[in-house]
Amino acid sequence: MAREMNDPTVSVIIPTFDRAELLPRAIESVMAQTYHDWEIVLVDDGSTDATPDVARAYIRRLGDRLHYIRQKNGGSSRARNRGIEVARGRYVAFLDSDDEFLPTKLARQIELFDLRPELGLVYCDYSFVDLDGVYHVSTFDEVHPTAREVETEAVAPKLLACRGDLFGSLIQAYFISTIVGMVKRKVLGTSIRFSEEHEFGEEWLFYLQVARRCRAGFVDEPLAIYHYQQGSLARTDKDANAHQYLHLLRSIVASFDDLERSHRQAVRKNLSRLCRQLGHAAHRKRAYGNAAVRFAESFRYKPSLPTFFEALESAVRCPWAVLSDLLGWHRGSQDASCAVR
Repeated sequence: MAREMNDPTVSVIIPTFDRAELLPRAIESVMAQTYHDWEIVLVDDGSTDATPDVARAYIRRLGDRLHYIRQKNGGSSRARNRGIEVARGRYVAFLDSDDEFLPTKLARQIELFDLRPELGLVYCDYSFVDLDGVYHVSTFDEVHPTAREVETEAVAPKLLACRGDLFGSLIQAYFISTIVGMVKRKVLGTSIRFSEEHEFGEEWLFYLQVARRCRAGFVDEPLAIYHYQQGSLARTDKDANAHQYLHLLRSIVASFDDLERSHRQAVRKNLSRLCRQLGHAAHRKRAYGNAAVRFAESFRYKPSLPTFFEALESAVRCPWAVLSDLLGWHRGSQDASCAVR
């Protein structure tokens, strides 16, 4: 689609569901940007609270700079994808309705794009507020050290271009949160979208697909604030998270059928870690058959003596008939994981 003269440079896509009390903070953080050529695409994913009233109030203030879409509840990925479809900007940025941008977020990312037009993705560091209300300045320094291992070259102070393969670093560990990326809309085309089959972690697969298609840059400054929320599944149920990430990692393998050996080994390492975590969780619940299966799966992905003995110890505690049934089911359900070998 040709860019019209009055189209904004950046489309900020905000999916929201029942966040009427928090939504103003997100919208105000866009309005406070030092870079002014933006639009907000607010996708209401079937909210049952006062979100429509909040949206109408901001439409009165912003006019057609805020595009409000209301849809049946389908999850944040579907909402983001709807936003991508209607976005008019040359660049697309993402902001969750309970988080916020810092004032120079758009300006600094656009600055790097202008200096290095060949880039298709620019991401940044970000701060976070934990569940105790404590403010942490740098997620990359405190939580995601892998982000610091990406090879870069300086373009300007704190503005860096990734020198090598961002995909290779990113597949080892998730470190680009949804809210820190800005992507050229033409890079997304009609094929790169957020996976709607995953409850969380879908941004990892999304940014892997983007990194596979284009060169990337990095603003080495915290330019957004992520707010942890009480009751969030992603924060309160580690076992559920592990199951979700197993599914996500297998989707990553299915999405990239030409993974290099080192990339495949990185996925296997993560799969082994998650299976072992689930094995320990099952063992604590005295579900020894499930524990034995998970430990055995972990061992197959990345052999180690501790995991072998954990599988053996769980198997000894499990009645053979139960273990045999579990192993038979497990073998029949792992066709997708064989591709990781």
